[in-house]
Amino acid sequence: MLVRNLDYLSIPKEFKKVETNIYDNKSIALVFVENKGYSLVLKDDEHIDSVFLLKTSLTPNNINENNDKEDFINVIKMLLEKVYSEYTIKEYEKQHQEHVFLRLMDMLTDGDNIELISEENSKIYSDIEKGFMKLELDIMDTKINSLNESIADVSNNLQHTVKDIEEKDWGNKLKKALDSQ
Repeated sequence: MLVRNLDYLSIPKEFKKVETNIYDNKSIALVFVENKGYSLVLKDDEHIDSVFLLKTSLTPNNINENNDKEDFINVIKMLLEKVYSEYTIKEYEKQHQEHVFLRLMDMLTDGDNIELISEENSKIYSDIEKGFMKLELDIMDTKINSLNESIADVSNNLQHTVKDIEEKDWGNKLKKALDSQ
């Protein structure tokens, strides 16, 4: 019998969401999913334009101690570029990705304007929940495929090694037979 505890797939029943206006009616929402990571949501009014999941151990309290900070900021930069590509505005009027990142993290830390979202009160909750479950399964698949490739490599190397030993053994036997004559 095989048994697998799927608690690692479980998602909290409420997420913390903060949102900051970027330009015109466009905003970026940051949804914190405890023990999983974040979701960055690009919104145009209330229409969801893009959703990114970021699996990370980064929290608002350890942003300077985590290696994922730069990747996180790069995703925000991508979203900002998408917003600004639709407008002709001067460079100094554009928000900087690191400032947006720090503002969103400060909002989570300070507790200002935090909205608790759940399956009952938010359309995006179930998308994020399913997305994180799918992400976990994809990570498992990748690890399994990597393990299978490693096993195949070791098996092939072992077969080549055995073949080389056998060929050397036969070569040594032939050499002895020829030398004894």
